[in-house]
Amino acid sequence: MKKQITLLSLLLVFTAVLFSCKKDDSSVKARVTGRWSVTKIDVSGYTTADTQSDPSKVNGTITGLSGDYMDFKADNDDQVELSIKGNRTIGTYIGTYAKIGQDAVETINMSFAEGNFYCIVDVLTSNKLQITAKLDKTNVVKVFYLTR
Repeated sequence: MKKQITLLSLLLVFTAVLFSCKKDDSSVKARVTGRWSVTKIDVSGYTTADTQSDPSKVNGTITGLSGDYMDFKADNDDQVELSIKGNRTIGTYIGTYAKIGQDAVETINMSFAEGNFYCIVDVLTSNKLQITAKLDKTNVVKVFYLTR
């Protein structure tokens, strides 16, 4: 009898633990996770000195090619991979909420070799993501237009 009560108790605890965990599908991170195709990137704020010293730093519109993507990984390292015209960059990201004025807005902070980008999520649906990213301590702003 004692053995049956112990087994029943363990079964109840296991069942409670199994069904008490629910999937996170409402956080910013959960909603952006996955691979997004890059439609275009609007870039502004690079100085003449920036563009002359590094040809990859250009102002204007970068139109995405068919293989260009941004992949927000679901791993514990919170990695983001950006591939533009065959150049692949890996960084990290954090999806969160921030208060701007009276409004709570969705934000994504990304860190690449170029620096830290503080992003406001302009549009986030199941198949469209638009973020405005400002490079820390500069006037550089990149608006990413992404689709699935």
